[in-house]
Amino acid sequence: MRRKSIPGQLLRLLHVLILLPVWLLIKAAKNAPEVVETFYSEKLYPVIRGAVSAVTRQFPFSVAEISLYLLAGLIAVLAVIRLIKLILLKKEAFIRFLSFIISLVLAASYLVFAFYAMWGFNYYRTPLSKRLDLPERRYTAEELYEVCTELAGKAAELREKVKVDTSGVFCGSFGEMKKNVADAYAKYGETHPSFKANVPEVKEVLASEYLSRCGISGIYIFLTEEPNVNTNEPFLYLPFSAAHETGHFMGYAREEEASFLAFLVLREASDPAAAYSGYMHALVNCGNALAAADAELYALLRSSYSVGMNADLSDYSEYYKKYADTKTWEKSNEMNDNYLKFNSQEKGVLSYNEDVALILRFYDSLGLFG
Repeated sequence: MRRKSIPGQLLRLLHVLILLPVWLLIKAAKNAPEVVETFYSEKLYPVIRGAVSAVTRQFPFSVAEISLYLLAGLIAVLAVIRLIKLILLKKEAFIRFLSFIISLVLAASYLVFAFYAMWGFNYYRTPLSKRLDLPERRYTAEELYEVCTELAGKAAELREKVKVDTSGVFCGSFGEMKKNVADAYAKYGETHPSFKANVPEVKEVLASEYLSRCGISGIYIFLTEEPNVNTNEPFLYLPFSAAHETGHFMGYAREEEASFLAFLVLREASDPAAAYSGYMHALVNCGNALAAADAELYALLRSSYSVGMNADLSDYSEYYKKYADTKTWEKSNEMNDNYLKFNSQEKGVLSYNEDVALILRFYDSLGLFG
């Protein structure tokens, strides 16, 4: 049989051509966001998302994470078996080993195809700012300071209503948190029909400590349509991370848009802990931008933080110092940066902080600047 010959195995590589239509569609999608929005993001993707999520949400654990461990183990076992046969059986085993390697290459190709078919084209949809009709202009440091003081004031009010541990640091239950974030999305969808969706509760990653080493607070798995979060990080940003990954489930692939949607949803949440997390994440990002623009205004802003807010930030800072700047962190950051830039997020990992511009434009639309 031809597949048992080396030429026959090499011919299988023609299946990689499945990526050609994907590449062509990506090039077309970059220039037609309205088409992507209408036919993919609003029609096709919700069907795919709903069908897959209807199954995976029935499991209390991350189906994607468990599947990954099982698949990795299977590949490792098969690789060892093929390698042993290669040594003992020579030519026939070589063809089988070649077949195994080519199968991995083809599997990777199919995975890329599935990524764009099941979720990835959302990178090229109509910008969220355009859908919300947000104003667009340059903002001054003074206007950024106004937004920061608004965020800080709301955060201080909410901080008085949340639970704290024996050290006086913001804390909470993962079980309650995931339900409250899902409820927040449901509530937001009631008043904003275009964002209405039956979102699943986020799932805990068993290897959360490893995610901390990689600098990852959450991860959305398109194959199983599951928002997953790192429960090893301090509770301060955990509700926000849950809302961010759920934003990806909603079809907002770009990082700054998922963060901005998370902020919009959490600021209207009934749960004070969820709302506090959303405001604090927005405040820290906007505060960092203010620090870069005007150090004096930033110092004035920081003097307004409550004791509780500072305690929570100090706790998170200790967590960050423990894991940041390690080899694992740097390599993970580099890989994520390349992935985002490949998917038209020109600023790479800096895109996570781009929600500052969207928050400014949002408050502008509310008339904050007079």
